[in-house]
Formats: sequence, structure tokens, C-alpha cells
Amino acid sequence: MAEDLANQRVYYTLGLGAVVYLLTRNLHRLAAVFLVDHACPLKLGTPVAIKSAMYRGATHGMLFRGGQAIENIASADTIVFDKTGTLTTGNLEVTEVISLTEEQKWPKNEILALIASVEEHATHPVADAVVNSAKQKALHHIEHEDVDYMVAHGLTTLVEGQTLVIGSRHFLEQHKQIYFAAHEELIKELEEQGKTLLYAALNEKPLGIIGLRDHLRPEAADILKKLRQSGIKNIALLTGDQRDKALALAEQLGIEATSVYYECPPEEKGNVVKELQKKGQQVAFVGDGVNDAPALISADVGIAMPKGADLARATADIVLLDDHLETVLNAKILGDKTMRLIHYHFKVSMVVNSAVAGGAAFGLLSPVLTALLHNGTTIGILLNSLAGVSLKENKLAEIKEKLITVREAYR
Repeated sequence: MAEDLANQRVYYTLGLGAVVYLLTRNLHRLAAVFLVDHACPLKLGTPVAIKSAMYRGATHGMLFRGGQAIENIASADTIVFDKTGTLTTGNLEVTEVISLTEEQKWPKNEILALIASVEEHATHPVADAVVNSAKQKALHHIEHEDVDYMVAHGLTTLVEGQTLVIGSRHFLEQHKQIYFAAHEELIKELEEQGKTLLYAALNEKPLGIIGLRDHLRPEAADILKKLRQSGIKNIALLTGDQRDKALALAEQLGIEATSVYYECPPEEKGNVVKELQKKGQQVAFVGDGVNDAPALISADVGIAMPKGADLARATADIVLLDDHLETVLNAKILGDKTMRLIHYHFKVSMVVNSAVAGGAAFGLLSPVLTALLHNGTTIGILLNSLAGVSLKENKLAEIKEKLITVREAYR
């Protein structure tokens, strides 16, 4: 936009100079007009403002991968949150281990030891919770063959010649045709308690279920409210949870039921983002897992949480350094304020330089004075761009806001 505006104004300057010379035949006036160049403050001030915002973001826990990320987060009107690790802490804890087999060889602790021995090869909050639980109970390691890892679904290996499959219910039933319908009542009871469930099967038969509990971030509801106040029109929730659990969480966070995508398999996350974009929405996606990478890439701006997988951070446009949802809000605020600053500079540049060009055309300003005013405007915009914008938590900004409040009250 800055480049287009600057290029357009070149014709304005050349046209005005031609008219002045044709009417006055005064080379002095012509020189004064030609010394006004709108391109300087526009083409210099914009990138400086962007770089300043990127620096400010880095000092406040946000890494922007270029100016496009700042512009896109500013224009975003929809934010899609993946549940685990974003709206929740991601610090899962094992609450129960349930054996689904009658074989005495596989009591609860033995099942936990077996699953932990395999899950230690995965990098996921569920895997970490299972491994930590096994360590706390000092359970022994169970030998197994090489692990076949299907991203965001589950793991498969051989234990004493038997096939062990661990993962989500969707993975075991849809990909491995191992069904848990016989335990539906138990599963429903655990899901109603808000538990995340990890399923295991041995030799194509259900072996056990591990129930885990996650915790909602204490700041989540307040941050979502502030995001709406900042201009976000729609907040959506993506989760693999069952309908009742997902809707209960959405109600707690103030998210509309129509914006909840429950029982959502990992491969569908990117498609949800694309569907929203087809409706004309500018989408920001917040995630942290390997399975979030397609959605992070598809979104207009992808935001990765600090504890996220390497692939998630590598594909995101904005990488957060502070594990707090307020950083997402700050990224939006920084983008909005930076774009407002740039547009403000556009207006100042247009008004001041047009006035200077007009004064030069009417012979009111000499070439020297025209050059001083024009370049002075450019320097002023550059200095203001370097100063950048302030975030709410910035102490100087807070003091300034308080002084303004006191002044208005005094008036």
C-alpha cells in the first residue's frame, strides 16, 4: 500500500510541476515543487514501523516472522483455538488406569508400565503424563520392538510377538478396526467427568483405558472476552472431545455452540480453517501440536504456543515465548496499533507534503524551505516509527493513560 501510494503521488508531483511551469515559466517554483517527494515518508516510515513492532513484540514474548504476520493479525476477525495446550494448560495428570481384559497378566500397573514404555518415544502432553505417572510409581520398563508412530493418532509396536496399539479411539476404531463399543457406558461416564482418554489394544482386542485430566487456563475466559473487545468477531474451538464435553467447555468460555468443532480428527483441522476462509473470514489459528501444522499453515496467521512441538513452531507465523494466553491478546493489540500508526503516517504525509507542494506552486515557499519542510516531515515520521507503539502492560503507556484520565476529569 505504501509503495502504491508513493508511486501514485509521483504523477501528482510531476503533473503539478508541469502546470506551474506552463502557467508561470518560473524554474524557481518548478524546482520547489519537484523537491516534494511523497515517497520518502511512505516508503521509509512503513518498514521502520514494522521493524519496530517486531522488536517490541520480541521484548514482550512474541516472535513475528516478518511484516506480513503483523498485518494479518491486525486484519484477523476470527480466532480458532485448538483446545489442548492452548485453552488448557496441557499439563495432564493420570487419574485412573482401567483394565479391559480378564488376563491376570495385565493388571492396572502392568498396563500403565506397558503403555509408558511405548509412549516415552512420543512428544505429546498425553505421552508425558503417562510416562511421568509410571516414573512416580517406579514401574519397570517393558521391552518392545520398534515403534511405528502415526502423527496425532497413535503408536503401534510388538510386545512378545503381540501387536500393541495405543492412541485415540478414532485411531483404534477407524484405522485399526478395534472397537470399544462393549465398554460404551464406562467411556461415557469418564467423558462426562471431563477426562481425556487414551486407549490401548493388544492383538486386536481392547486392553485398557487411561483417563487423564487437564486444567483450563485460569485466564482463558477473560482473555477471550478481551479479544472480542479488540475486534475479533468470532472465536472457534477445535477439539477431539465428545459433543457434551466440548459444549460444556465452550459455555464456560463464552464460545457460541455454533463455533465449536467437536470430535474433530487431526486431519480435519486444516479443513475447518479453510471453510471459515471461504466464508470471507480472516482466520488466526492458535495451536501447539504436530497435528496443528496443517491448520497453522492454512490460516491467514498461525500462532504457536511456546511449549508446542517443533513442527508447530516452525510452521507458525507468530511464535509465542510466554506460556500465557495474554500474549495472544498482546499480539493482536500490537498488530492493530502498528497498522493504525502506519495509516496515521500515510495521512500526515499526504496532508503535509500536499500543503508544502501547494505552497511551492503558489510561490510561497522557496526550494530551500520546501526541502526543509519535506525532509523534516520524513524525519519526524521515521522517529515516530522508531518509537513504535505501546502495549497495555507497558508502564509508560499506563502512566500516560492515567495522566489523560486525570486531565479529562479536571476539565
